[in-house]
Amino acid sequence: MNPRDHRGFGILLLLVLLLAGLAVVPTHALGQNQIVGLVSQCASSTYLSGATVTLTDANGVQNPQTTTTAGDGTFSFSPPAGYYTVTVTKTGYFASSPTTPIRFDGSVTVTQNVCLDPTPPMNTLLTVHVHKATDNATISGASVQVYYPARNQVVASNTTNATGSANLTVWSDTFELRAYATGFAANLSVVDTSAVTEVWVHMEANGGIQGHARNTAGQFVSAGLQAHLYSASAPLTSGVKIIRADVVGSLYTFHAPAGTYTMVVDANGYAAYVTTVTVTAGVTITRDATLPVSDRETFATTVLYGRQDWNNLTIYRNLTLNPDSTFAALNPAGLRDLRLQIDFTLGNGNGLLDGAEPAAFDAWLLNNGPVYTTTDGFLTTNGRSYNSSAASYFVTVEGLTTPGSKVWINTSATYTIKGTSYIAYGAQRYFVNATVRFDSNTSAYQDQAYTIALPRTYEMTSFTVTTPPVTVSGATRITLDPGIPSGTAPPQNTQVRMIVQRSLSGTANAKIVLPAGKFSVVNASFSNYQAFVAKDTNLTFSAEDSTDPVGDIAKANFTWRFLANDTVEGNLPANIGYGIRPYYTYRKVGEFVVNLTVTQAGGNKTYRDIKVWVDGEAPIARIKTNRTGSGSINGTELRVDEKSPIRFDASLSTDLAYLGKNGLVQDPSGYAWDFNGDRITDSTGKIVEHSFAKPGRFTVNLTVTDSVGWKSVNATITLVANDTTAPTVAFDIRDPRNDYAIVPTLTENREYSFNASRTTDNYDEPTALNYSWSIPGPILGRTGRGPHPFYGMNISFTWTEFNTSYNVILNVTDSGFDGRTGNKGNITRAVTVQVDWTVRPDLKIDSGTLEVTPTDPEDATTITVTVNVTNKEKRGTAGNVTAQLLSIAGGVTTVLSSTPEWRNKSGLKLDRTIASGESVTLTFAATVNGQGNRTIQVLVYDSREPYTAITPENRASTPVNVRQAAWVQYAIYGSIVGVLAVFVFYAYYRRKVRAGEWQPLRRRGEKRAEGAEKKARKEVKEEKKRL
Repeated sequence: MNPRDHRGFGILLLLVLLLAGLAVVPTHALGQNQIVGLVSQCASSTYLSGATVTLTDANGVQNPQTTTTAGDGTFSFSPPAGYYTVTVTKTGYFASSPTTPIRFDGSVTVTQNVCLDPTPPMNTLLTVHVHKATDNATISGASVQVYYPARNQVVASNTTNATGSANLTVWSDTFELRAYATGFAANLSVVDTSAVTEVWVHMEANGGIQGHARNTAGQFVSAGLQAHLYSASAPLTSGVKIIRADVVGSLYTFHAPAGTYTMVVDANGYAAYVTTVTVTAGVTITRDATLPVSDRETFATTVLYGRQDWNNLTIYRNLTLNPDSTFAALNPAGLRDLRLQIDFTLGNGNGLLDGAEPAAFDAWLLNNGPVYTTTDGFLTTNGRSYNSSAASYFVTVEGLTTPGSKVWINTSATYTIKGTSYIAYGAQRYFVNATVRFDSNTSAYQDQAYTIALPRTYEMTSFTVTTPPVTVSGATRITLDPGIPSGTAPPQNTQVRMIVQRSLSGTANAKIVLPAGKFSVVNASFSNYQAFVAKDTNLTFSAEDSTDPVGDIAKANFTWRFLANDTVEGNLPANIGYGIRPYYTYRKVGEFVVNLTVTQAGGNKTYRDIKVWVDGEAPIARIKTNRTGSGSINGTELRVDEKSPIRFDASLSTDLAYLGKNGLVQDPSGYAWDFNGDRITDSTGKIVEHSFAKPGRFTVNLTVTDSVGWKSVNATITLVANDTTAPTVAFDIRDPRNDYAIVPTLTENREYSFNASRTTDNYDEPTALNYSWSIPGPILGRTGRGPHPFYGMNISFTWTEFNTSYNVILNVTDSGFDGRTGNKGNITRAVTVQVDWTVRPDLKIDSGTLEVTPTDPEDATTITVTVNVTNKEKRGTAGNVTAQLLSIAGGVTTVLSSTPEWRNKSGLKLDRTIASGESVTLTFAATVNGQGNRTIQVLVYDSREPYTAITPENRASTPVNVRQAAWVQYAIYGSIVGVLAVFVFYAYYRRKVRAGEWQPLRRRGEKRAEGAEKKARKEVKEEKKRL
């Protein structure tokens, strides 16, 4: 079958109309009995071998079987039980098929003989050339058929080759030649092979119908899409009676001769679109189809056992079919319109369901027999199957004559156990197995449902499903409802294996289950069940805890008497309920007995009484606390500090169910405390502890709810919580030049915004708080180094000097609450202000540039010292530079010079400034006094250079050794020579004196010494005066 016919095949498969059922026919041979027959030549005793025999299920449930006749003309089949037709074909003979299906139930062998009429001798070769009418181009792949009207059969067929030609072997006679090709209208012509053996066929491509299929939402539909044209005016035997569309995605295209047709467009899951269209030669029209979602089709099977009988059944099949259902055994296959199928197969082909056609369809269904000829593949009891009675089979059809309506097909048949022995009634246990068909959802959702009614006093107690999903319910009248199995290649059938037992007495158990909160169980044991219930409330009672030792208790009957202890009203219909979950409303308070009677599926009865107290009174709520003594404080005011724990007590509250009967309040759920007046429960319990995290005036409500849901009027007090919590202080520093982004560190001489909006208070909003700032350091526009006061949530200022840590203090005071003094919070934060290097210099002495000349100077001589000094890149200009030449010896530092000569690469530099990135050479000239080792050091810095930047880079040092002056050596040598000369002279003098040659010089010397002493004293006096 063409895949596009899948939907139709599925439906009929299902039950081929007929009864729809299918689902379960067995696929094995029944014993040794068969369907057999002889194939012979009509009006002759010649038996034909090699003939092809096809066995077709009249209901379309089973796939066709094919065999070939033996040398003696015999054939045989071993099919499942059913109704079948036999078709025989053989080359050189006209095909033959008896019209009435044969019944085969496996109990006996059934014979069906067939004779064939021979065709005239097949001695004529007909060559057909197929071309396009427009340009005479050949058409390959075209289907060519030779139809013989006298026998209403196609006697030869072939497909054109690459050259557009096809050869067919026939006899000399007059035939109808049919040519079909995709994209072209069918071509029908008459050919007389006694005169012509070669034919040219020219096919027209123009003219026809095209359209797209959409659903009602406007989406394109393609899955399972197929479309047909049905000509009411063409004869049933015409080759253009039915024209199938070429389908690509959601597009369907017809190439049809001119005329009026019924167009049927359908797709999987959608109802067919049916309309009348007219085709004009040479004209292509567009006719789109809107497809609504298909309704479900139902296939219901009901099996009734005898009242006390396991050996006889009645099976009812009830089908509800959509108008676009199809039957596999009706033609044309795949045309999704049941009424047109009946018109074509059983009627006159005029496109209407009229005349005797409805009755012919009834007869056709009846002749095809029940879907379950036997129950071998459907139902067994203790492994035994049943055989249908052909005479009992009955069919009715409704809705068929109403155009466009659903069609209801109802069938019934009686069945008897197969074999000579019977199944005895009265045993304790039986086994019932049912093989059921899964639901499917291809062309339409086909819903399979099965009901099995057991003999009296028996019920199903358990079951097993071999492959889910199947929903099984009921006990004495069992419902099997298959679903759609999962998987890419799911099975079509599944089996439900049921154990059926005789009923035994169980136990009746009753309780209340709904509504939640409107009843309260005091004693949950079924032997003494007691509960409070609310008056004027629709209560749900349950017997679901009742037991049935054999079957499902849910299948029992339940009778409730809700006022069993009221002799006046207890038996009134309004006070009696039924079912496993009945409803009842008590209109008066008091104590009542509820009686439950359970009648099990097998007929046994059990009983149970329970007691209920009907509560119609609301509780009375009263509040006391550990701060207020032992009495109720309803309606008063209580003042406490925030965060102080308070014990709230509802033990003074009371509840009555009715006069003389105390109600029940569950603890903790029955006591609801609302501590902020929003009517939302904040805590539950008879005694609770609570503290108020924030200051304020609060309404405290107590609502008492008893066990059946009655609520008290709120008990209320006013609680004032004093404010004792200081604000939590926090602030951010933001840069206005960077879209007020938060900055971790600051730079001098830039304005910043200090924002305290992150400060929080448990009562006041940030805008209601008082902000006081203390800012240290030099600030632009203010004198001194602070601290400087500022006020407000947001402040802005500029520090004019860097610092590694300015301690900023922020004090925040809230407004207090209820006239009380506010609370103060504070924060101290160390803020780093970085150097602004764009205005401050950063000098360094270039490494290796310090030179001292001479390198080993003499004492008291002048030395020349040169050094290169650079102001680093991207720094401010150095305009107030201090440059010193230092001598360091014995821990003593002496400034040798502070006035170096300045030069840069252009020469002498008079402005004594150093720009960013500029280097200068400083030359010092100074006298070094004192001998020995010492360090010569140059120190350079600017007055605006940060102290943190004056580092070893600002100093350069080198060691020198100061030598003794050369003239000192000569003086020593001269002194020695003088002393020696005086000694020699003195010796010479003494000798002369002793010799009497010279006079002594003592007086002259003394006088001269005295004169020298006076002269010395005078010089000292004058020097002092000068100083």
